[in-house]
Amino acid sequence: MRIERFVVGPLFTNCYLVESQGEAALIDPGGLSVELLEALGKVKLKYILLTHGHFDHAGAAVEVQSRFGGKLLYHEAEREVFFAFGKAPPQADGYLKDGQKLPLGHEVLTVVHYPGHSPGSVVFLWERGKVVFCGDLLFAGSVGRWDLPGGSFTELKESIQRFFTSLSGEWRIYPGHGEPTSLQAERERNPLLRELL
Repeated sequence: MRIERFVVGPLFTNCYLVESQGEAALIDPGGLSVELLEALGKVKLKYILLTHGHFDHAGAAVEVQSRFGGKLLYHEAEREVFFAFGKAPPQADGYLKDGQKLPLGHEVLTVVHYPGHSPGSVVFLWERGKVVFCGDLLFAGSVGRWDLPGGSFTELKESIQRFFTSLSGEWRIYPGHGEPTSLQAERERNPLLRELL
């Protein structure tokens, strides 16, 4: 699977375009850039996937859909997040469920629900390639905040613990902000994980 990262919007959000056999998914379009628009014009967009509903991850989703098509999908619990920030939830083509499989070309993305940063936060696993698109659950050297509407430290702690016990081996981590990292690097060097784990 081909993975492209675009840094978009005022909070420098990572937006990922993933493609397999001519089908593409766009993860967390919080904003648009010339480079991203150019890349979207070259693919067949099957999905627009939101790890959660904060504006910096979802802000351009409706515009992307209107221009390039694709099914807009997010977890139903994120509807309350949109409302909390004074926004009407975008019209979803379906709601993501824990364990759901999303076929993409010859590959599959698996949805896993990890609340805490927000009630409907999810990650997308590309299990064959050992890649995780983790939104704001985990960053290189840090973890997601829990003090925004709908956030919960208790749920985030439980999600982080479950994340690290459910995955084994060397996984590549593509976070919502900052540089990519790896599961092993975070186990060894992330100072916040010592308390959470």
